[in-house]
Amino acid sequence: MKVLNIEDDAFKHNDICKVLTSCGVNTVYWEKNYEDGWKAIKNAEDAEKPYDLIITDMYYPREAGGREEASGELIIQKVIDQELKVPVILCSSVNLRFSEIFGCVYYNRIRNWEDDLKLLINKLAYQNRRRN
Repeated sequence: MKVLNIEDDAFKHNDICKVLTSCGVNTVYWEKNYEDGWKAIKNAEDAEKPYDLIITDMYYPREAGGREEASGELIIQKVIDQELKVPVILCSSVNLRFSEIFGCVYYNRIRNWEDDLKLLINKLAYQNRRRN
C-alpha cells in the first residue's frame, strides 16, 4: 500500500507512520503543505500510479513557509471535485466528521486514536483484497 501523509508536524507524522508500519504499510510519502501535497497527488495520478490512501491533517500551511489554515478541507474537496478514487482519512486534533471521505480519526494523545486508525487501515486492506 502506497500512502501519502499530508501533515506539518513531524512528531504526529512519526506517530502515524508507527501505526501504518504496525499494519504492514511501509511505503509512506510525506508532504507538509497543501501545494506540495496536491502536486504529489496529481503527479501520481498523471503517472497512473495513484496513492492507495491519503491521510491528511486539517490544519497546515497552504504553501511552504505559510501560516496554518484549513488546508485539509481544500485537499478533501479537490479529491472529491476531481473524482479521484483514492480513499482519504482525516487525522486531526480537532474532532471532525466528513461523510464524503473514507474515515476520520480524532488524534489526541490522551485517547487511543491508534486503534481508530488501525481499524480504518485494516478495513481498507480488506476491501482491496476483496476487489482483487
